Amino acid sequence: MCLMRKKMLAATCYVCHGNRAILVRDRLRFNIKRNVLRCVNCGFVYLERPHISKKFYAGKEYRKHHGPNLAKKSSPKEIFEMYLPYQHLIHESMGTLLKSGTKILDVGCSTGHFLHSLKGRVNTRVGVELSSEEVAFVRKNLDFPVYDKPVETLHIPEGPFDVITALQVLEHVEDPITFLRNLGKHLKPNGHLYLELPNIDDVLLVAYGAKGYETFYYREPHLSYFSKATLRRALSKAGFAGEIRTVQRYTLMNHIHWITAQKPQSNFDLGMTAQLVPHAKTSAEKALNAFIERTDREYRDLVGKLGLGESLVFVGKKRS
Repeated sequence: MCLMRKKMLAATCYVCHGNRAILVRDRLRFNIKRNVLRCVNCGFVYLERPHISKKFYAGKEYRKHHGPNLAKKSSPKEIFEMYLPYQHLIHESMGTLLKSGTKILDVGCSTGHFLHSLKGRVNTRVGVELSSEEVAFVRKNLDFPVYDKPVETLHIPEGPFDVITALQVLEHVEDPITFLRNLGKHLKPNGHLYLELPNIDDVLLVAYGAKGYETFYYREPHLSYFSKATLRRALSKAGFAGEIRTVQRYTLMNHIHWITAQKPQSNFDLGMTAQLVPHAKTSAEKALNAFIERTDREYRDLVGKLGLGESLVFVGKKRS
């Protein structure tokens, strides 16, 4: 039995520096033995170290087991092509931050799909990425600079920036508060930080209690598991203030699959598809798809408004 909710351990919280934690789980995805802890003082959920080194992301090990296709390791080209069609959802979430004169830095840019989607919409695009394979893909195929060193070590000549994004990155870093402070060093005085990261108050965990999803959710590369409250606390300690909300991008069909099958769909694309009939041709098939798409939009909007979306979104600035 991996669920041990009341066992107390001595451990240092990486947000409030409290020294006591409750053991939440002792197993991660792929049955990896590692403790998941919840700080007694502030509620922050995190993995007990040892940590994963930056070399893990720079080499090939990370993408062997963690990528958009669960059936196999995806090449940089496959990652780029799978994620690119969905970048408009991030554009919509960012709203007025994306302007023709904007200089934007994307930290943890992967294959550059987000920055590529901004071509013609902003003035300057710059990426930071540790994966040597993904950096090589960007440099060969795309038209913006990408740096392959940790952001805290970089002098970026294109900076400072109007907007810095870190999309599904903060959960991977060893020291989230120091990482956030280092991002702030590359922002203009009135610049904006935009974050997306997993929400520990995901509807599949807290409302539906999907045990298969819980087993899948906690994974070795994700060192931190934030709620709205613990993210706000970390950002405040790092010198930022702004708005935190949640978004739900995976579909109602994906959630029905999790609840009924208790296992993931095979790839990211399926999880983002809200259709009953693939390649609909007849009027009846198209009407069925239109119905589920309308229902899906309403469902995802509701989950986000309830604060139970799969991702937290932060938009804010450095405090003066």
